[in-house]
Amino acid sequence: MILDVLARHVAARGARPFLIHDGRRVSYADFDRLANRAANALRTLGVEPGDRVTLALGNSVEYVALAFGILKAGGVLNPVNPGLGARELGYILAHAEPRVVVTGRASAGALAAARPAGRVAVVGGDLDALLARSAETPPPVAVGVADASTLLYTSGTTGDPKGVLFTHGRTGTSGPHFIGALGLTPADTILAVTPLFHGNAWGAVVTALHAGGAVAFPKAFHASEFWPLVHETGATVLYTLGTILAMLLAREPSELERPSRLRVILGLGAAPIRERVIERFGVADVVECFGSTDAGVVTITPLGAAPRPGSCGPPVPGVELRIADDAGQPLPTREVGEIWVRSPARMAAYFRDPAETARALRDDWFLTGDLGYLDEDGWLYFVDRKRDVIRRGGENVSSVLIEKTLREHPRVAEAAVIGVPDPVLGQEVKAFVVASGPVTEDELRAFAAARLARFQVPRLWEFRDALPKTATQRVEKYKLRAEHERGKPPLA
Repeated sequence: MILDVLARHVAARGARPFLIHDGRRVSYADFDRLANRAANALRTLGVEPGDRVTLALGNSVEYVALAFGILKAGGVLNPVNPGLGARELGYILAHAEPRVVVTGRASAGALAAARPAGRVAVVGGDLDALLARSAETPPPVAVGVADASTLLYTSGTTGDPKGVLFTHGRTGTSGPHFIGALGLTPADTILAVTPLFHGNAWGAVVTALHAGGAVAFPKAFHASEFWPLVHETGATVLYTLGTILAMLLAREPSELERPSRLRVILGLGAAPIRERVIERFGVADVVECFGSTDAGVVTITPLGAAPRPGSCGPPVPGVELRIADDAGQPLPTREVGEIWVRSPARMAAYFRDPAETARALRDDWFLTGDLGYLDEDGWLYFVDRKRDVIRRGGENVSSVLIEKTLREHPRVAEAAVIGVPDPVLGQEVKAFVVASGPVTEDELRAFAAARLARFQVPRLWEFRDALPKTATQRVEKYKLRAEHERGKPPLA
């Protein structure tokens, strides 16, 4: 369990830094005392084992201490983005029914409005005083591997979010996979620049803990402050997203880029720009992985291995993959089907949704709803979400492949591709493009035609200033489809 990992490192390396944030360096021992204070404060607020505690804070040392304090108190950690809209926030709080909501002063009003009953504790106010009075000793609570630990909500790219429940036996078990995959040692410092409520940054915290190293994070990401932050923290590993790397590439080169200690980047969705990142920033490698909120980490591209275009690597140790047809039968090598995962890191259940849990779990296998195939060496190739595959004139078209291709154009910042109804072909391919410079539809059509099959080239195009996204920066394609269905005319 992750609390056992923390206890081991407190005993073995208590004086070594664990958190680096906003000029503070917090040792393992000091962090453990902060987490104990948080746990005891929460118990004073009425939190009992099994109670959900919603954590709606921005990046801070207190965020991490409170997250571990919730686990130490036997509560169920429910992290949410404090900046969510009223509808989504209200839905999550009504579904999770937390005993306590912990937030900051700026978000207290919105959280109180979304949660008419129950306690809202404010960091920077009432909770600060309670933390100061709370004991630094561990709370008298015992948790087991089968006890609920974490309740995460999916980003809602298809509608209402789903509550994904984990137990203490499953929480944090993906962390060790990255130690070997990234060559981590206790001397490493992982820098995470996404919000801590995002799985990418929280994964950095868990990985650093398993490695006995340090994790650094800013209050918020600012491209202009990124390279000074890398040098200030001594970061050796970066956890981030492809969209952030693309923002850094779009900036003028800095004299701070190449002399840093940064040696490897875990860049989710960075495959189209991998070589440009390595060449520009002088890092040894950019590593990809495949996974999800519900499945955990499934594959990682091996450090230093030659990339295989389109592949997100082999399964990590302890994880099994199966490619299955609609009847659940295994498919042979290089045949596309649904990706099934058997992993100790997958979710335990969908919270309060037994029907969806039964649909997603079959004989200990998790059905991802994603399509892909395996090569002869067992490397996984992600094709698309099942619901996002476009069926054009009898051909299955991968929206992901088209999006990756368009993002390779130097003046395309973002792209999203959907299928729209067509009376002859069934569906037609439509591309939404956010440009970073002057570019025309004809230019992009020719660019795509030189790299894709004829039936994969979008016929419909729309240029946008921005795409609708979730708080974790995933494009909400269902909103693009809904716009089209309401009769918004496409730019053909």
